[in-house]
Amino acid sequence: MNIGMRVALVLAGCLGIIIYFRSIIRMVLLNRRERDVLGRAAGRFAVTLVQGLSRDKRSYEDVQRLQAWVMPLFIFTIVSIWFLLVQLSFSFILWGVSAEPDWLRAFLSSGSALSTLGYLTPKTSLGEALATFEAAIGLGIVMLLFTFVPGYQAAIVVRERKVGWLDSRAGGRNTACVSLLESLHRAGRTYDANIWEEWEAWFRGLLETHSISPVLAYVPSVYRGGSWLATSAAVLDAASLLLVSAEPKDAEAARICRETGVTALRTIAAELVGARSSDVRAEEHRAPAASAALVELHGKLPGLGLPVAEEKDRWAQSFMTLRADYASHLRRISAATLMPFHEPWERPRSDESLQARRQN
Repeated sequence: MNIGMRVALVLAGCLGIIIYFRSIIRMVLLNRRERDVLGRAAGRFAVTLVQGLSRDKRSYEDVQRLQAWVMPLFIFTIVSIWFLLVQLSFSFILWGVSAEPDWLRAFLSSGSALSTLGYLTPKTSLGEALATFEAAIGLGIVMLLFTFVPGYQAAIVVRERKVGWLDSRAGGRNTACVSLLESLHRAGRTYDANIWEEWEAWFRGLLETHSISPVLAYVPSVYRGGSWLATSAAVLDAASLLLVSAEPKDAEAARICRETGVTALRTIAAELVGARSSDVRAEEHRAPAASAALVELHGKLPGLGLPVAEEKDRWAQSFMTLRADYASHLRRISAATLMPFHEPWERPRSDESLQARRQN
């Protein structure tokens, strides 16, 4: 092998190691949104495989059971990519510096060092030094596996606490925003700033975790038939109802919560779908069924502890205008994650629509 080929092998190996450390730092250590090619490839593989198996499922509960495998598959895939990348990179270096006589032996020697099994060690001092460094990287991969996996799990646990909180109050009903406001009204906490600040903090958590690690958005709820997306829709609808019905001074906390939620959904949708427009607004769908749902919703205002708006059409228009700020983001996330949500006052939905969204 000529000197030029050896130099090329060593440089290729060094580049591979740099890519590995860059991926590790971006995915595990940086607390900001950084696009990592390896992480996104692993996430796309896990999501594509699981959603491909979900296409024949008719109910969301069946889809939910399959999508629970997205996170384990993602973890195993990214760790395997890191391991293979490091092994190949050191194989190139060992072969390039003549620490091993041929490619196969260099590959096996690299695997021996990376796995810390030590069944095949280079005979040269330079080869032994490289093997020691590679073994340290192998131990680092194992340590990272036991540190960043609990971080992913913790993000899901925090998210699911509020999903369960709403689920217990909605009782499985589709109009969860009405159920939420009814529950708050019975407790005398409709205008309690602490409630809306807790939901604001929940949305901030989604923004910080699900946009930095978009694969978390695909992980389904532990509650059968529930989803973090449906919870987001219910809370934002409830906050919008409060804004169009109550006095501004009474709905200030709800307003901030709503703005935080809209920002979170817009950012997550951009990470999942790739559209980064900040002013995407939903088209209004005022079909007869949607109009009837709005009339019914208006009639429930007294039971929700909210003032009754005399001009029903203006009230409905105000509500739909506020909802347009986030409805398109909800639909984009729903189409990407296969998570349904109910929006009776915008356009009719049914269980059969899951199959239609999956095909789009």
